[in-house]
Amino acid sequence: MVTDTEMKIKEAMFKPIPGALLFCVSTLALAQQADPAPTPSASSSTGIPQAPSAAAGPVTNELTTTLERTWTIKPRVTLTETLTDNVAINRTATSKKSDLITELAPGIRIEARTARLKGYFDYALRGQFYAQTDNNQTQNSLNTFGTLEAVDNWLFMDFNGTIAQQAISAFGAQSPGNGTINSNSTETATYRLSPYIRGQFAGTVDYLLRYSLSTTRSDGANLANTDLAQWVGQLKGSTPFQNLRWTIDGNQQTSEYSTGRKTEAETLRAMGTYTLHPQFRVSLSAGRESNNYASLEQETHNTHGYGFDWTPTQRTQFSAFKEKRFFGDGHNIHFSHRFPMSSISYTDTRDVAVLPNQFATAGMGTAFDQFSPAVAQRCTQLLQQLLGDPPTQSQIDICVSSLFTTLTGLQPNQQVVSSFLTSHATIRRNQQLGFTLFGVRNSITLMATRNESQSVLATSEFSDIFGQNNLIRQQGFSLNFSHRLSDLSNLTLLASRQESTGTGTATIKTTMTMYQVNVSTKLGAKTTGSFSARHAQFDSTDVPYTENAIIGTLSFIY
Repeated sequence: MVTDTEMKIKEAMFKPIPGALLFCVSTLALAQQADPAPTPSASSSTGIPQAPSAAAGPVTNELTTTLERTWTIKPRVTLTETLTDNVAINRTATSKKSDLITELAPGIRIEARTARLKGYFDYALRGQFYAQTDNNQTQNSLNTFGTLEAVDNWLFMDFNGTIAQQAISAFGAQSPGNGTINSNSTETATYRLSPYIRGQFAGTVDYLLRYSLSTTRSDGANLANTDLAQWVGQLKGSTPFQNLRWTIDGNQQTSEYSTGRKTEAETLRAMGTYTLHPQFRVSLSAGRESNNYASLEQETHNTHGYGFDWTPTQRTQFSAFKEKRFFGDGHNIHFSHRFPMSSISYTDTRDVAVLPNQFATAGMGTAFDQFSPAVAQRCTQLLQQLLGDPPTQSQIDICVSSLFTTLTGLQPNQQVVSSFLTSHATIRRNQQLGFTLFGVRNSITLMATRNESQSVLATSEFSDIFGQNNLIRQQGFSLNFSHRLSDLSNLTLLASRQESTGTGTATIKTTMTMYQVNVSTKLGAKTTGSFSARHAQFDSTDVPYTENAIIGTLSFIY
């Protein structure tokens, strides 16, 4: 018997939406009915008549489990074979060596969606074995993030962790893949715990008090390990003037480096915000900051700034804030707009940074953050249409996450420009432009990034990369095209380019260009396979290289 939901799905198939997206939301709809005895939850209270679970199929059953269980545990194992014509990219061009790399990577992903805990844990141990080179090794890969609500609507705990391969120098050889032998790459890990409380005084003043403790460790010798402790406090309230609100926030941060000196920074700021129009408000700030970044002693400076927030529609946001700081002008600019099947965003920030880009942020990362807004709106609309009730945030997140790798071929925490390790705080300006576009069978993702890093301290104090370069500029782009060959197979094309320039005692410049084509298909209910071809070229006055590789991957999720 054909259920009402299945009829709605068939009707929706004639609308101009991506097939993978339709498939995902359709299986989500069927998943609402698949369990004959659903547990009481927001995801099962749609009132849709139940259908036999057999009608859903293995993929639907998998999504049913994801939706209805508060805990989801998915072990996996991945086998990758890489045939490369340049396994050790630090060699000279005349000493290239080909090799066959076998990588066996058992892993596990745990997701929690309980009333108090929401988060995920994704870990893999990569064992890499070389047929021609004595360089067998293991690598860890971790991406985890979560929030625990310890006391109802008052005490919370955020946590995140990342383990990834990190470039040591911005001007050393950049790795085209994890299996490449590269002395300029090292395993780096960052872990962070952040308890905080939030609430209201007398129902009129909002308060927040947060403590964060993070540690960053690198395997490479003579590389900086970083310990960061931070207190953040904030008070927000209204005034007798209906459109005027005030905010007071304070920040105290201590950074300790294994190969550098300890630094401390404190800021105290008061801000007033006036709403000129429901969609437009302006802000003014004044405060003081004290730090020992540029000297051995604490130096105190006055700060002041101004900005605005403009939200002309629910799909458009534009905000800008400029502030006079001890290093000059700092700023934070953000613009985003969502079209029905695409989105565009731009961010531009200038501030003091103590960690590389890859480890300074928490969550899914650059690629996923750009992808999510464009698809979340469409997932919400279709789930509403198919389920009859407003979807929960958990259902929307599952829809978006299920589509990410399928439609883009990217990793969630993929960065456009690889950062580098340093021994102290830097003044960093980050600019990023992102655009995503989805059609019936195709998707395009464009990300462009430009970073400028400048040492806050005198360059003679350290022997790291800033000892010879007082300004390092990195810029690059990543263009991804994905085509759905069938309901089970996808074709993705990737082109990326990164350029690093250093200015100081001498000007140095390196460029990394890579092209890759990938075909992936579902071989069974729990098995997927892919085949890739890659070309990489690194231009440098030191050790340039070219590399070509073909990669075959087989993954099984239990």
